[in-house]
Amino acid sequence: MNKAASGRRSEPAPGRPRSRTPTAQQALETSHRLLHALSAAHLDFARGESLPRLFDRLLGLLLDLTQSESGFIAEVLHSPGEPASLRLHALAHLPWAQVAQEPKEGPLPLDLGPGAVSEPLATLLATGEPLLLNEQEPAPQGEPLLLHLFPARTLLALPCKSGDDVVGMVVIANAADDYTPELLEHFQPFVTTCCSLLLGWRGEQQRHRDEALLRRQEEELQSNRDQLEALVNQRTETLLYTTVALEERQAQLLHAERMALLGQLVAGIAHEINNPLGYITSNLATLTQYLAVFTELIARYRELAEAAGPGLSEPQAELLSRIRAYQEQEDLDYLLGDVNDLLQDSREGANRVADIVRSLKAFVREDSGQQELVDVNRELATTLKVVWNQLKYRSEVRCDYQQPIPPILGRPAQLNQVFTHLLLNAVQSLPGQGIIEVSTRHEGDEVLVRISDTGHGMTPEVLAKAFTPFFTTKAPGKGAGLGLSISADIIARHMGRIEAQSQPGRGSTFTLRLPIARDV
Repeated sequence: MNKAASGRRSEPAPGRPRSRTPTAQQALETSHRLLHALSAAHLDFARGESLPRLFDRLLGLLLDLTQSESGFIAEVLHSPGEPASLRLHALAHLPWAQVAQEPKEGPLPLDLGPGAVSEPLATLLATGEPLLLNEQEPAPQGEPLLLHLFPARTLLALPCKSGDDVVGMVVIANAADDYTPELLEHFQPFVTTCCSLLLGWRGEQQRHRDEALLRRQEEELQSNRDQLEALVNQRTETLLYTTVALEERQAQLLHAERMALLGQLVAGIAHEINNPLGYITSNLATLTQYLAVFTELIARYRELAEAAGPGLSEPQAELLSRIRAYQEQEDLDYLLGDVNDLLQDSREGANRVADIVRSLKAFVREDSGQQELVDVNRELATTLKVVWNQLKYRSEVRCDYQQPIPPILGRPAQLNQVFTHLLLNAVQSLPGQGIIEVSTRHEGDEVLVRISDTGHGMTPEVLAKAFTPFFTTKAPGKGAGLGLSISADIIARHMGRIEAQSQPGRGSTFTLRLPIARDV
């Protein structure tokens, strides 16, 4: 804050109280101004405005709200084996003429050093507790609050704490009225915001230091490259490969975490569906049995009605006539036949739902981390059921599974992930309606899984980069370019390999070659 004109606020008249209680309206307006300023400070910091400018505005507001003459916002610096010191980020002192030695002009932040802090602020640094002092004797020529800054008659010092650590302080002094204990709580959001901004600034400075260190390391690397070009080229290639591998691994871990969370959600939903579905399936079976009884009973009633002779009494004959008329009106034969069809359709629907639920549970089952015997035909069928909603509207899926197929040794959850990537890539490559073919074969000591499509296909240049991490031909936001890279990595961990053939305009074929299980 730029220093203002010299002059000290006049002391209150004798007998006049040094503190006034603000009205409710004043308190509301003060809170509104404070919260608005704090919100604006957070937004401006996020937009990149410098911390001293933000603290300068906040400190000016605080001085205005409390009618104080002086104040500062400082960061507390801790060095091993040395007393804490301060780094000023904002400073305001109106009556400069009262200071024995005017501080030197200089850009903020400004490091003061350990010897610049005197009592009572040294106590605040030691205890981390706020200070509220009134009725101090002015001593402009004596020891000031901060050496070479300003003396204080009245003082309100608020520590900015992160946990138990004091990371900064907000200090205001020499108000027209006494500071009250209520201010400690009233300005707590202010202190919290200052602490948040300080921690954010520290993180930003650390990031700048890390970036500067990285730039220096890159410069050294460039210098070494000029001297030892061949050796540095080799190390650079290794470094690039490691960086890409780490990024890919990080992406895989994030994807695995999302899949695990999705698996938990789907498992919970499947469990919730299974309970009412069990009631429905059981009730449909029971209802079918009841219907058989009712159908047989109606048939016996009809036989009885047909066997009734002309000797019935008039009421009995009239009742029998009404029954026959109602049968013809409601078409009882049609109803008896249709109700069986309805029950059959309901049983098939319930069984289909149960099958989908089983497929979902199998698809998202937790990866135990251990390999097991895997039937690729069954896993392919499970994956198709899960992604069927993505395929059925745009493609005709043709399956050709060799039966029987030897088991492989692997992790089903990871293989399902590969099948999902390939099937979704296939349907996304179709320009409109198309065909997706899925087949399995046993050749030698390998099991082959082929997934073909009649989509756009790929040029040789695109095909050469298809398995490169983060390479994608999709529009931004439509894919991360990791599907084929992750799939190739999974197949490699299963001691297999993945092959791709493609021609522009004629579609693509991906072939997975996995070794069959031996000596299990």
